[in-house]
Amino acid sequence: MSLTFELVTPERVVFSQEIDQVTLPTRQGEITILPNHIPLVAALIPGVAHLKKGQSEEDVAVSGGFIEISADNRVRVLADTAERGIELDLSIIEEAKARAEKVMQETVRTDDESFAAAAIALERELARYKVAIKHRGSKKVPIIDQAIKKHETRST
Repeated sequence: MSLTFELVTPERVVFSQEIDQVTLPTRQGEITILPNHIPLVAALIPGVAHLKKGQSEEDVAVSGGFIEISADNRVRVLADTAERGIELDLSIIEEAKARAEKVMQETVRTDDESFAAAAIALERELARYKVAIKHRGSKKVPIIDQAIKKHETRST
């Protein structure tokens, strides 16, 4: 038995296929969703979504949004942003992370709103950084790429 998983942002469908399990960051902590999970709606926070299918795994950097788990083994994630490791440029992430850290240091005692915005930006960049580093060191074919290869093999 598997999960029908869909990860959607306002710009695109990032991921849509059958998987065995997914771990997602929520306000209450990380949750791992397996087949037959109870129905649930939860808030998504910036972090790493970890997808697993068989021996294959893939991490996706996600930011805020919502998670919906239905009784029929469907998991839908509506995220503000979502990026796969293959899409991330480590040098750009490091620059953004440094900018967010600088803003946090400059506003720590002056502007609570700016400090909070910088903290959220830093959380997002740290998630992107983790996914980019893991992708760089991984020798496994990401889940979505395996699905594409299977489809290409069948149609040729």
